[in-house]
Amino acid sequence: MKSYFGSFQPASGMEPVEASVLVFDSNMSIGYRSGEGLNSTLNWRLKDVSATFEVSREQTRIRHQPSGRELLIPGKDAAAFIHEMQEELQKSWHRKKGFRYKLRSLFLLLIVAAILLLLYLLFVPWMSEKMAGTVSTETERQLGDAVYDGMGLAALEDKEASYKLNQFFAAMEVESGYRIRISVVKDEVVNAFALPGGRIVVYTALLKQVQSYPELAALLSHEFTHVNNRHATRSIFRRLGSKVFISLLFGRFGSVAAVLADHADDLKSLTYSRKLEKEADLEGLGILLHRKIDPAGYEDLFRHLKNSAGDSILPEFLGSHPDIDKRTAYIKELSKQAKVEPREDLKAIFEQLMPG
Repeated sequence: MKSYFGSFQPASGMEPVEASVLVFDSNMSIGYRSGEGLNSTLNWRLKDVSATFEVSREQTRIRHQPSGRELLIPGKDAAAFIHEMQEELQKSWHRKKGFRYKLRSLFLLLIVAAILLLLYLLFVPWMSEKMAGTVSTETERQLGDAVYDGMGLAALEDKEASYKLNQFFAAMEVESGYRIRISVVKDEVVNAFALPGGRIVVYTALLKQVQSYPELAALLSHEFTHVNNRHATRSIFRRLGSKVFISLLFGRFGSVAAVLADHADDLKSLTYSRKLEKEADLEGLGILLHRKIDPAGYEDLFRHLKNSAGDSILPEFLGSHPDIDKRTAYIKELSKQAKVEPREDLKAIFEQLMPG
């Protein structure tokens, strides 16, 4: 847009009056004071006007073809600009300056949006996970209970089996800052998972696959490590990302609990990185070795579960844990010098838990 001052004759026989002129992409606006002293405005389309520069008078003459009215503007800039705008109007839409500018602006906007999205996807989950490491064990317990209640698992719990399984783990004498609570849930899905704050859930379908107390000790030691090292808390917060980040940022842990409860069903199939899985394997193995429980329980657990799947999809407990053969191999290698002693107390509880 450009602005000019000129001389305009409102009607035939009238004296010319001063006018202010605004020239846009496709039209021009002429403001002037009428003979009655009123402010008036005319709008002319650029395609309806002709602009010529009169060298002798050093002025631009603009003529509105439909009405025959004329406007005089000092200098030649107005003529040049109007010609430029008229040429733009004749161009196809994709060749116009405005289109190229808008396309360039859109491209830059998309780049900025992509960068912001990338930062969001990388930063928010990472920051949520880091902040998850700062919550208290009591807050973790409340969050874990919110997820457990949100899944509706209490109604499906086998309380007698849960009692015996907690007895079994207590007999292992594993120290922790958490109060470990193991729940056996009646379900045909072969699965087990850890929740924040000390909860471990084992489905009956998985429990039926376990054939010895060292296998059961391996299973519980692995899931215990996920709890004790805050793997469950960190992974859940990373998975939910922005849904918990703002609440964490402002210390609204009640809001976090509500978010976890709303997404409870999605969290029962939570997966961990290979690094965290290996950490759970190795520290779980350390628990067995320290108590002289046969570390072959790990190998047996993986083998039985893998074989039980046959050609079908792996059980969830294994399906979310990659490289089973590789993991079995390094556990076997690290167990070569293991000293094993019978644990009659664990064996007795295991036989009560799984009669026959």
